[in-house]
Amino acid sequence: MTVELSRAALISGNDAEFSALLELIGGLPPERLDEDFAGTARDRNVRDVIAHLHAWHILLEKWCADGEVGGMPAIPAEGYTWQRLAELNEELRLQWQDTSLPELLALLRASHESLQAMVALHTDAELEGPTSYAWTQGSPLGEFAWECGGNHYAWARTTITAGLALGGRA
Repeated sequence: MTVELSRAALISGNDAEFSALLELIGGLPPERLDEDFAGTARDRNVRDVIAHLHAWHILLEKWCADGEVGGMPAIPAEGYTWQRLAELNEELRLQWQDTSLPELLALLRASHESLQAMVALHTDAELEGPTSYAWTQGSPLGEFAWECGGNHYAWARTTITAGLALGGRA
């Protein structure tokens, strides 16, 4: 699926998916929020999913900060390649195990706002151009913003819905 990467489309799409995620979580009975998911997937409960989203916002923020000063950030993270993504995601999950869901939701709201502010600072040409920034290595910055934003929120809804066997609620 092709996603429009303009500033307006990214801000709107990210916000719509974020709102849908918060609506799903807000509609869950309190006892389901801490319930372990069925199966043996990496993310074992709602908290793990929210931690994953926030952790990837932090990664994107670091990539952008490093890139803004002319650096070439380690993508996806220092010591990891895309082939080792499962290991990185497990490390990120473990980093947040002592953080409560309410704390993580507050952190996610703040990092979502930071993501949206970053998008708002860039022109359509900067967001859509595959060569706008050397550090993106030929991918448009907007693609990073969508993958760590709206697309990730849609994944989170699907993961929570499947994990809690909610049927078609995503």
